Amino acid sequence: MKRRPFLTPAQRRALLVLEWVLLLGIVGVSIWKQTPSNSPSKGRSFSSTKSTQDSVSLPIEGEVWRGSLPKEKPVETFPFDPNTADSTALLRLGLSPWQVRSIYRYRAKLGRYHTPEDFMRVPNMTVEQWERLKDYIKIAPQFRYVEPPRHKRIPKETTAPSEQYPVETPKAPRDTFPRQEKLRVGQTIDINTADTTQLKMIPGIASKRAARIVAYRKALGGFVAIEQAMEAIEMPDSVLNYMTVSSLPVQKININKLSVQQMMKHPYLNFYQAKAINEYRRNKGELHSIEELSHLESFKATDIDRLRPYVEF
Repeated sequence: MKRRPFLTPAQRRALLVLEWVLLLGIVGVSIWKQTPSNSPSKGRSFSSTKSTQDSVSLPIEGEVWRGSLPKEKPVETFPFDPNTADSTALLRLGLSPWQVRSIYRYRAKLGRYHTPEDFMRVPNMTVEQWERLKDYIKIAPQFRYVEPPRHKRIPKETTAPSEQYPVETPKAPRDTFPRQEKLRVGQTIDINTADTTQLKMIPGIASKRAARIVAYRKALGGFVAIEQAMEAIEMPDSVLNYMTVSSLPVQKININKLSVQQMMKHPYLNFYQAKAINEYRRNKGELHSIEELSHLESFKATDIDRLRPYVEF
């Protein structure tokens, strides 16, 4: 027999690669023949349409715009409390980002919205926004003003003309109900112990203002200065001339033991300050002095000074 030629390892590898290339080529040609041919124009139009939908290009000057602008996010309407709503909810309501920042500054400075009408103070509030949102503003009870009880009117009984008395009832003389006596110049009332009847003796204070002062004094824990009565409701400065404050012990709160909701009931603590105290206690432990509140960004020096008489540790 004739001896076969000997192949080196490199020649064997090259021959094996060539065999695989030929095999793959045969398989590819058979698959290409079985696949139905597509029009190249359709493929190009599909790719061009898809690329046009994926990216919106602005028209060049002089050309007519035939594309579609991106859709804006729809404006939602749902019940909300402007004292606790976060920025995400306010933006969903259709308010602009700078209006949301104004709401945050208002809450940080003035503390709260007491009535739905207070929300009209948002800068550049349009008529359309107010008409859409006014019925959905829900103020939580802890943020509302204290309203005095109102007496219900009893409807008059309707009687037939034949059942009415022919004689008219005489009217009560005007002197039967004397006017409320007012204080004279030099007379004063202690606003820490006075009730609504005594407060109404001050010129410039009627039933509504007297009730607000008493309710604010109860929520505060007592007055330490006569100027605090002006925080309860808007009044003329002349009423301060008829007020004094006795040195009675005020009711203090322990901010190491109260929850966020309980601390918010005090007029001198808002939601952000109560939340900051709660996080400070959770991270660093209980507070030992009121000076530690200066480490929190929510507290200014004026806030700490007016809160000092009402806090204990």
